[in-house]
Amino acid sequence: MATNFQKKVYQIVSKIPRGQTRTYKQIANSLGIKAYQAIGQALKKNPDPKNIPCHRVIKSNGEVGGYFGENNSIAKEKKLKLLRIEGVKI
Repeated sequence: MATNFQKKVYQIVSKIPRGQTRTYKQIANSLGIKAYQAIGQALKKNPDPKNIPCHRVIKSNGEVGGYFGENNSIAKEKKLKLLRIEGVKI
């Protein structure tokens, strides 16, 4: 079961349009917090990736970061592939 914080993060992320990205920092700022890493931790537990497109959330420096809690090259490549399919240039 998602916490209230996680639900807020999921609500914001679910509104990111296809072909666009947001940063962890932008999402944190929209919640009025500076805990950028907390956004990543919430997305790590994403219960519905089809409707909560966490692959559209990237680092402020333009790097993709991890995907589904996996912080390795295979997970990053999955995230990059999804973004490329949507027409995002990383």
